[in-house]
Amino acid sequence: MSDQVGAPTSERIRFDDVHLGFGRGRQRLEVLDGVGFTVGAGEFVSVLGPSGCGKSTLLNLAAGFLRPDAGAVAVDGEEVRGLDARRGVVFQQYAIFPWLTVEKNIAFGLTLRANRRPTAEVREVVARYVRLMGLEGFEKALPKTLSGGMRQRVALARAYATDPDVMLLDEPFAALDAQTREYMQELLHDTSRQDRRAAMLITHSVEEAIFLSRRIVVLTNRPTRVHEVVDVDVAWPRTPQSRHTPEFVELRQHLEEVMRSMTLRPGREPREKEHR
Repeated sequence: MSDQVGAPTSERIRFDDVHLGFGRGRQRLEVLDGVGFTVGAGEFVSVLGPSGCGKSTLLNLAAGFLRPDAGAVAVDGEEVRGLDARRGVVFQQYAIFPWLTVEKNIAFGLTLRANRRPTAEVREVVARYVRLMGLEGFEKALPKTLSGGMRQRVALARAYATDPDVMLLDEPFAALDAQTREYMQELLHDTSRQDRRAAMLITHSVEEAIFLSRRIVVLTNRPTRVHEVVDVDVAWPRTPQSRHTPEFVELRQHLEEVMRSMTLRPGREPREKEHR
């Protein structure tokens, strides 16, 4: 039975007319120029755009690593003013502790003083995400003995295990080979289906964005605005065969054309095209 597809019931993440630049005077670089969009409850949204347009900057704003020059970023109706454990973040780099085993890496956030839980509950949560991420048999392994894909599985498990309100994913599979990347996309899709929390993914990959998302926010070149927001009308849940459906192929061709237009004419708005 397919999951029900519908509009999100409430906003979890909101970017409201966000402006941000770096430097001063002649050296100032305007990056974000009035960016606005939302991520709804239980919704998976990808942010796609040309290199250097500020995709990761948006994620850093939502995570609380940066503050906008103007406009606002809010999570659950509260303006983001700094770091918060309610926002889970997974980076492109393997941000796990090399001296901790797989299970201890996953348990790390659960054992912090501010988020401490009973030992039995920690074990139960760790076991659940070991199982979800296909890490059975590697609980005692150190990261140096794992492949890149397995290390990112540990990073995802650790982020999800802390039960954040929203997930922020900054190109988590960019460094992986194509086959491992597809496997990780399918794993993340299955996990997000079961987990049902709001997630925002930063990616350069059109195919990855389509496969994982309910909606895709397409950004322009700098100074960056939202070019279009696309509903992904591909049957849910997604499977490996979804990548070959007419709807998937049509949307991929549309987005690749938009991205190619931006690459060929940097700094200029691509030709608007309605996508149905």
